[in-house]
Amino acid sequence: MTIPDIPSGDLQVVARVVQLLRLLGEAGTIDLVSAAQELSVGKSTAHRYLASMENHGLLQRRDRNRYEFGPLLAEMGTMALSRLGVVNLARPVMEQISLRVRHTVVLTIWNGRQAVVAQVHEDSSRTAHVSIRTGSVLRAGTAQDCIFRAFQDQSFYRFRHEAAEAGQESDGLEEVRRTGVAIRSSANEGVRAVAVPIRDAADRVVAALAVVGVTQLVPEEDDSDVVMTLREGAQAIHQALSASLERAGE
Repeated sequence: MTIPDIPSGDLQVVARVVQLLRLLGEAGTIDLVSAAQELSVGKSTAHRYLASMENHGLLQRRDRNRYEFGPLLAEMGTMALSRLGVVNLARPVMEQISLRVRHTVVLTIWNGRQAVVAQVHEDSSRTAHVSIRTGSVLRAGTAQDCIFRAFQDQSFYRFRHEAAEAGQESDGLEEVRRTGVAIRSSANEGVRAVAVPIRDAADRVVAALAVVGVTQLVPEEDDSDVVMTLREGAQAIHQALSASLERAGE
């Protein structure tokens, strides 16, 4: 069989994109100057790379001059976790939790800098309920964000220096580590979220499991039925992940 030649230019494009993604992973953001320096090219060439990567979802603008991880990379991260079984194993557990507490249940992963919604089981049993879009990037200080930052030393993910410093400066993370639950409310949005960590077979935090609902309907106590139900669900997913790994090793 004859293998067709691959144009060297195509390989160079791939290599340069990988260079920029690695730089992004180390620095957290990337701009035109740093991209040009990394690739040893002029600013016009670097701009074409950044613009194309943004168009294809590999990058998104953080501000006028800087880029950060784009939605496609978040989707790829979700796919990687799906291969580990987290997303599939969480689905039926999330459904049961939602039926029990009558709130929307959210599975969240970490994209290297922020928490990203990987899966949602939306509750519609109440007139007032919360809708969340899969792929949404959650801002710093949300319950899920606090879970990842509080347990970053026990995480499946690699945390960059920027993320580690942000976590250390956030209020209440010591309490989250102590109780194993994060409860955060948004007065502007009228929403409260309660989140707990999900651990893999190696006891690393691989995702956050959260209940999100209207503030008046979600209890804020760390020993509420919502918290107990979330902990049971997280433990069930952990056990399923461990069992799946054992079967794979047989």
